[in-house]
Amino acid sequence: MKKILNFIDNKYYLKFIFYIIIFSCFSIGFFYIDKANQNSDFTKIFSFSQDFLSTILVMIIGSIITVITVTFSTIMVVLTLYSGQFSPRTLNDFMQRKVPLNILGYFIGIAVYAILGLSLSASNTDIIFSSMTLFSMIIFLVGIILFAYYIHYVSKSVQINIYIDKLVKDAVDEINTYQKTISEDSFVYLNSDEDQEDIEYDKDYHSKKTGYFLDIELEKLINYLKENDVYVTVVKPYNEHVFEDDILFKYKSKSNFKFDEEILDSCFIFGEEPTNRNTYSNKTMKLVEIAVRALSPGINDPVTAMNCIDQIGYVFMKLSDSHYSLYYKDEEGKERLVIKTMNFDNLLYDHFYQINLYGKTDLKITSRLIRALTRIASDSNIEMKKSLWDFAKYIIKDIDFKNIHKFDFNEINYELKELALVTKNAEDYKNIIGK
Repeated sequence: MKKILNFIDNKYYLKFIFYIIIFSCFSIGFFYIDKANQNSDFTKIFSFSQDFLSTILVMIIGSIITVITVTFSTIMVVLTLYSGQFSPRTLNDFMQRKVPLNILGYFIGIAVYAILGLSLSASNTDIIFSSMTLFSMIIFLVGIILFAYYIHYVSKSVQINIYIDKLVKDAVDEINTYQKTISEDSFVYLNSDEDQEDIEYDKDYHSKKTGYFLDIELEKLINYLKENDVYVTVVKPYNEHVFEDDILFKYKSKSNFKFDEEILDSCFIFGEEPTNRNTYSNKTMKLVEIAVRALSPGINDPVTAMNCIDQIGYVFMKLSDSHYSLYYKDEEGKERLVIKTMNFDNLLYDHFYQINLYGKTDLKITSRLIRALTRIASDSNIEMKKSLWDFAKYIIKDIDFKNIHKFDFNEINYELKELALVTKNAEDYKNIIGK
């Protein structure tokens, strides 16, 4: 099922085919309705001739072709802006949104409807096409309204603040769904049982495919592992690119056990490109790329960079204590599958290192980074607080607090002091600033 969903998510043309089929059915259906109701009162009231219907449909075809051209051109402009000003990784976001895909599919469907309507009406000149004509006028008016809405939608989409807010909203929604799934699933745990912590995964399984690791058919895999008394820990996170012969997972089993390649192929789902369905991290990494690009001399937009930093901090605060490996158990309560997550130190480094690298000469950027760490620390455990304080010291390692100007000192000192209080590192803070 997950393979089918992933296939549908990545094949944009399937939505267009859906609209073509729907509007083709409308065209054929209304033709037979009119053919069956030639002498009804409805036909007498709305007595539209075949010539009038043909005129309407020809006008629709010409208008829709123009609208489709404008719509497609607008999409290309938006994609160019996304790639040039935001990040090349943002291209899929616009194409995967429901609004542009559905509106473009609607216009294509209307064009197909009009062509079929012309073909059917041309061979039946003696029929009064009441229903088909009325429906043609309705869908044409709806198309004009949708086109006006689409122009408004595109004008908002190219605004960086709106795009950032949408990324953050989607990431938080995914985290909330992730946390809800963990709380509701009795077979998923954030911590390993004490009696199973010492399991040694002494064998490696190498991937037989090259592609992005997208998902796992969990129920099927866990049942298979239970039947064969196997313990598995997946070492590749979701959405990471895996090459053939890379280690996909480690396992512990009987010495003579061999995996059924066909079953594993159906359990581990790979794709040609990463998907937005499974992880929040591709959203936060896009925020990182937008921030880094905003800090480049060519764009020089530190306000956008600071906004991205704040948003990353907010997302990580929501993630908080949920950032752990997932432990899946079978029906007998035995741990069978472990899905590793990124180490929290690595998570901070991967998201904030480049921003710090390109913005460390701007103390406003450094100050905002520390503020983001404080926000994360406000709802995290002791181990995470230690990681956050250590990373803050890494960020400020090149600042000479003894010789810094008082205005610069005040900018950094306030945020650093707040972080020290939240992470309970007041003494270390005093040693750093020399007081």
